[in-house]
Amino acid sequence: MPINDIAPLETRAADAQVALTALGVLCRHREQSWVNLSITDLRRADCDGLWFPEVNFDRACMEAAGLYHANLTQASLVSVNLRHADLTTAILRRARCVLADLRAAKLVETDLRDADFTETDLREANLRKADAHGAVFHRADLRMADLRGTDLSTADLVEARLTGALASEHTRWPADFDHTAAGVVHTDDSGPEPSPLLQPPGMTWQAPPLRSTP
Repeated sequence: MPINDIAPLETRAADAQVALTALGVLCRHREQSWVNLSITDLRRADCDGLWFPEVNFDRACMEAAGLYHANLTQASLVSVNLRHADLTTAILRRARCVLADLRAAKLVETDLRDADFTETDLREANLRKADAHGAVFHRADLRMADLRGTDLSTADLVEARLTGALASEHTRWPADFDHTAAGVVHTDDSGPEPSPLLQPPGMTWQAPPLRSTP
C-alpha cells in the first residue's frame, strides 16, 4: 500500500523497533559479523544514528526509513527497497547496493566511497555533496537525481543513465567524462545545507509522489 498509509515501525510493531534499536547499539561494539536482517519489513523504521556495519539487509523493505547519520559500512543491501529513505550524512562506505531501489532517497553529504550501486535505481535521489570516490554506478539509473556538489571524480559511471540529473559547478566528474552528452542539466549550486535539527523527523515525513515513470 502507499507508504503514507503505513504507520511508523514503532507504532506498527513496537517490539521490532526496540529490537532494531538494540541491534544498532550493540553492533557498534560486537565481535561477530554479518547479523542477518534480510527479507524484513522495516518500512518507516527509526534507525537514526544507529550502527549496522556488515549487516545483511538483502531484500529488506526499508521504504521511508530514517537512517540519518547511520553507519552502514560494508553492509549488504542487495535488492533492498530504500525508496524515500533519509540517509543524510550516513556512512555507506564499501556497502553493496546492487539492484537496490533508492528512488527519491535522500543521500545528502553521505559517504558513498567504494560502494557498489550496480544496476541500482536512483531516480530523483538527492545526492547533493555526497562523497562517491571509487563508487560504482555501472548501469545505474540516475535520471533526475540531484548531483550538485557531488564528488564523482573517481566513480565508475559506465552505462549509467543521467538524463535530467542536476549538476553544478561544484560537481566533480571523472576525467574525460562528458556529462553534457549524458543529458545532465547544469544549474546553480544548492548552497549550504540546512541544519538537520530544523528538519521534520523522518518518522513523520510525508513522502512526495515520484515524478518519474515506473
